[in-house]
Amino acid sequence: MLGAIIDWLMEPSDNGVNGRVQLILMGNGEEQYASTLRHAEGKYSKRVCGYVGFDPKVEHKMMAGCDLLLMPSRYEPCGLPQMCAQHYGTIPVVHATGGLADSVKDISEGINVATGFHIDPLTLEKVKEVLYAAMDMFFHDKGNFCLLQKNAILQDFYWPKAIDRYEEQIDYSLNDPPVMS
Repeated sequence: MLGAIIDWLMEPSDNGVNGRVQLILMGNGEEQYASTLRHAEGKYSKRVCGYVGFDPKVEHKMMAGCDLLLMPSRYEPCGLPQMCAQHYGTIPVVHATGGLADSVKDISEGINVATGFHIDPLTLEKVKEVLYAAMDMFFHDKGNFCLLQKNAILQDFYWPKAIDRYEEQIDYSLNDPPVMS
């Protein structure tokens, strides 16, 4: 899906958004994706950079230096990149599934609590629509974009806090009387 939007992202338009981006990609996967990445690097030299493979040190440097993280995973039971990105103030644009939906508060919840953008459903047109909204905010509404960054940085994904919530649910389940039908 990402390969299908690279030209759309990179080609200049009169909307003040498309054509103004730089793209960094990282991941393991099928050879066709690595080939798409190499092609994009050649076509958009100095604006598209790819890393075929995975290195956690490189991943953290990328997240710390980016403004947006696009994560259109079809399925994601938990996901750590979107949580790490928020720690750095990098705004996640994620498919509203599993742990991505749980850990990223969508802009539709209000600018004072939002930490990113949800893509739902996961279609090419919806990816473009939501990514455009995120990029447009970055380029044309710095105040609200900075508020998203602040909200994201303030998120607490610390495990002891999560463990306490799990224990509360377990205690509730153990003490909740059964429902008789």
